[in-house]
Amino acid sequence: MPIVLREYQKLAVDMVRAEIKKGNRRILLVLPTGSGKTHVLADIAKRSIDNGHKVLAMMHRRQLVDQMSDRFQDCGIDSGVIMAGREKDLVCKCQIVTTQTYSRRLKLEELAINDFFIDASVVLCDEGHHVMSKTHQGILKKYKDKIVIGCTATACLSSDIGLGNYYDSIVQPIGVQKLIDQKYLVPAVYYGPSEPDLSKLKTVAGDYEKAGLNKIMNQPKLIGDVVSNWLKIAGDKKTMCFAVKVSHSKALRDEFLRYGISAKHLDAHSDDQEREETLEEFRSGETQVLTNVGLYTEGSDIAEIEAIILARPTKSLGLHLQLIGRGARPCIGKDEFIVIDHGGNVARLGYYEDEIVWGLNEKEIAAKKEPRKKEKKIRDCPMCSTLFTGARCYKCGYEIKEYKKLIETEAAELEEITKGKQKKHKATMEEKRKFYGQLEFERRMRGYKPGWLYHKYLAKFGVAPHHSLKDTPPLRGDVGFDNWMRYQNIKWAKSKKKAA
Repeated sequence: MPIVLREYQKLAVDMVRAEIKKGNRRILLVLPTGSGKTHVLADIAKRSIDNGHKVLAMMHRRQLVDQMSDRFQDCGIDSGVIMAGREKDLVCKCQIVTTQTYSRRLKLEELAINDFFIDASVVLCDEGHHVMSKTHQGILKKYKDKIVIGCTATACLSSDIGLGNYYDSIVQPIGVQKLIDQKYLVPAVYYGPSEPDLSKLKTVAGDYEKAGLNKIMNQPKLIGDVVSNWLKIAGDKKTMCFAVKVSHSKALRDEFLRYGISAKHLDAHSDDQEREETLEEFRSGETQVLTNVGLYTEGSDIAEIEAIILARPTKSLGLHLQLIGRGARPCIGKDEFIVIDHGGNVARLGYYEDEIVWGLNEKEIAAKKEPRKKEKKIRDCPMCSTLFTGARCYKCGYEIKEYKKLIETEAAELEEITKGKQKKHKATMEEKRKFYGQLEFERRMRGYKPGWLYHKYLAKFGVAPHHSLKDTPPLRGDVGFDNWMRYQNIKWAKSKKKAA
């Protein structure tokens, strides 16, 4: 079928072609996660093939090769694949390769007699910020005089340094916020706890040293906080959780399982079949939480993700944006996604929607942004339900007594981090009625008094139930309700233990 590009995708292709006409041979195309960069690369590949050229598309992970091959096929491009365990088809003018396999096979014989060498005029590098790696450079040196187009959402190294040591020019046709405004991406709602103390951690290659980071984050209390806060905030959401190391990811999975949540773990050692089966279970809802280590940080197209747990603190802007970007793809019934930040990443590196001006200067930070100020917690006014920050409701004048003391006692609770005047999701009357009915079902089943329902409703919405809800029929609780109740039980148990 013909490739139909969106307007900003057409602009991306035109900007790349303009750079080539200027004489630039190495172009870095910056497109946010979820913007459809594969379709842009497919259009470039199709134009090149139609003009009689061969195309080499380089990927650094196996699942990305299959993903691109399928997309190219949908766009009418026949492609061969050079990857371990796959039969070669070198007749096709477009070849999609894993850098690891292609690099090894190029070393087998001299290029002049090497069957695997693709004499391509155009080289496409997906996740183009990896071009400075030893494996990528070993391949790209063989294409010195060819056109190389890198495509990435994060135009920097892990140290946040630009990629001017390789690329001649950079083009950035559109930013995240404009894609959200045009409904091609969905916005995030952010929640963040008190930041862990990372002051004594060493920095290696621009990020926290993993062994020390794992020692801090992989503790029973922090593991429990991740799960209990998820139950409170996103208990009905399909969730991707990013961990520090394999042991940390498995500990998180086990804690979710301990509370009856369907959860699975994947890492780089999981085979293709296990990954595919687990993803299908996640997409269908059979598995609700998927913990992983570095497996789905780039390129993965999983639109069903409704919440992201950042249990992995980072100093890398690129990694930060890649992690959050996993949840930005739109899906039926999804108009936003939740980010639960347990590493202070948002306060340190900013929001996914922030406008970033990427550059190639290797001596300067790649993205320049305004310093971020610490933001106040948004509250529901108990008198008029207006959302406000600070000590006084601006609408009715209600004032929180002992406000300063209240702030000090909230350090352990997750708070929503809001952008400017954006408001957090306010429950509709339909949602309140549904929750009231579920509470009534639970109350009758357990034989509790009506006061129990009143206090649970108040804990959920911050206001007493409206008198019109009293005729709501009982309704069996769904997954979100059950997980919220689990959170309440955990909170009660912790309070009793603290009191003792």
